[in-house]
Amino acid sequence: MRKVFFLILCLLMIHLYPGSTGAEETKKIAVLPFSIHSSEDIDYIKGGVWDMLISRLSASEKMNVTDKNLVADALKKVQKKDLNATDVYGLGKQLGVDFVVWGSITKIGNSVSLDGKLLDIATYKSPVGIFEQCEGIDEVIPRINTFARKINFHLLGQVPAAFARPSEKTLPQQPALPAATSTPDAKAIEALKTPEGTFTAIINPDFIHEARPLDRKGFWITRRYSTEFKGMDIGDVNKDGLNEIVVVDDNNVMIYQRKGKTLKLLHKRSGKAYVRNLAVDVADINRNGVKEIIVTSMISNNLNSYVLEFQDGKFKEIASKLRWFMRVIDISGDPTLLGQKMGLASPFEYPIYEIVWEDGEYVEGEKMDIPEGLSVYGLTIDSVDRDGVERIIALDDYDHLRIYAKTQKPISKIHVFGGSDESIWKGDGVFGGSSTYIKPDEQGTVTEHKVDEQAKTYLNVRIITYDINKDGKREIVIVKNISSTGRAFANVKAFSKSEIYDLEWDGMGISVNWKTRPINGYVADYQFKDIDNDGENEIVLALVTTSGGVTKPRSQLAAYDLKLQ
Repeated sequence: MRKVFFLILCLLMIHLYPGSTGAEETKKIAVLPFSIHSSEDIDYIKGGVWDMLISRLSASEKMNVTDKNLVADALKKVQKKDLNATDVYGLGKQLGVDFVVWGSITKIGNSVSLDGKLLDIATYKSPVGIFEQCEGIDEVIPRINTFARKINFHLLGQVPAAFARPSEKTLPQQPALPAATSTPDAKAIEALKTPEGTFTAIINPDFIHEARPLDRKGFWITRRYSTEFKGMDIGDVNKDGLNEIVVVDDNNVMIYQRKGKTLKLLHKRSGKAYVRNLAVDVADINRNGVKEIIVTSMISNNLNSYVLEFQDGKFKEIASKLRWFMRVIDISGDPTLLGQKMGLASPFEYPIYEIVWEDGEYVEGEKMDIPEGLSVYGLTIDSVDRDGVERIIALDDYDHLRIYAKTQKPISKIHVFGGSDESIWKGDGVFGGSSTYIKPDEQGTVTEHKVDEQAKTYLNVRIITYDINKDGKREIVIVKNISSTGRAFANVKAFSKSEIYDLEWDGMGISVNWKTRPINGYVADYQFKDIDNDGENEIVLALVTTSGGVTKPRSQLAAYDLKLQ
């Protein structure tokens, strides 16, 4: 009886004790002013960011934000410009708070990054990093709202509506995957268990993160190749009635064909060491029934693109020294070759033309209704409404997805204060991302405009549109390559992970139909075509798992079925 009484007393004390885990505790938080890193004088934004963060965090009843005057007085005693975690911990103890937010604002060119850290004073663990990137100073203040929501999530465990996932109950139930040892691919999976990684380290078999019911059984991946893939496309290039996979690295063109679970090399065209391949496309542009292999390439300062075609049992060069960046896009199902000459002030300043076959050679046809100044890469034309009106879907210089009306206006007259009729929509998030670039010394002599000698111009990944869910409306299938440094550094693009998104335009904005789980590796190129000749298209990825630097480059091809159940 005494034991029962003692147990009841303990439970009562726990319930009434103010520090009980069941009680709603208020988090005490101090926000420090962010330091500024910029060659320009942007100190004026420091106070605005500080005030807005305090204001946004104070809006929650579960947050008790320390008065900024108390924080300022405490900082005077520290007398250090850049604080480390130890300094912040000392300030947190002095102010008697649970958490401290501090960080920096970095401006490089027109790119501004907010790099914040959140330190738990009680546990003194490694601070949580919080990051936002902005396109110009004007975007900093609006991004503070998102920044504050992320802090709110870390502190209170509340997921903002913009980032919320469906509950487990609402997610579609998927059949369990069979064990690796019971599948036909078991030996292949075991073969991939090298010191460099495992099968599951390359791509999660549970591929779709938030999706409609999809078939997850059809995953296929090759062995690692000791090279860095730059581009990839798929099509019947040798008139055998079956699709081949054409891949380029810096110097070579490789033509493969998938036979069951294996990948067979049909042909390799070895290039000179001084030739740099940038991209590849496959399409029958000369309308002779054989799909050409169209390679964008450079030699030193000059574009030196070329075209291969299968003739008399061999792949022959039917055109060379072509002075265009080239990309094939499907306009309402019709393959169209786009070409863009290299500019002087910037490589993609010139207009884009359709490239056509005329009198035995490739020539410029009509000037395309594409805003002048957009890159031929990271761009497509299609109708994403049911009204059939074609739009320009493109990634801008900051990897934001944009939708434009068809026009030949210069982009500088479209991106104007207050907006323009041609600019229909701009997304906040980033997509695309590429490690393939050209440098100033490859652009020739820049005459009127000074360019940083270390600046690089990146060739973004392609954008694909397709009606995957068969509802009569085309969706946008797009890659998002993910860097641990974000997009803050214009000249550094080190991607380590990637995701594939299926996006849908609703007339007002873009919604996500589904996206993949993070894939270990950078997607250099991708397609939605039939790789195994079964009559069904698959998402095919040219994955770079390691690239350059001190490690040897490694690349793989991967394919995944997306069959609606």
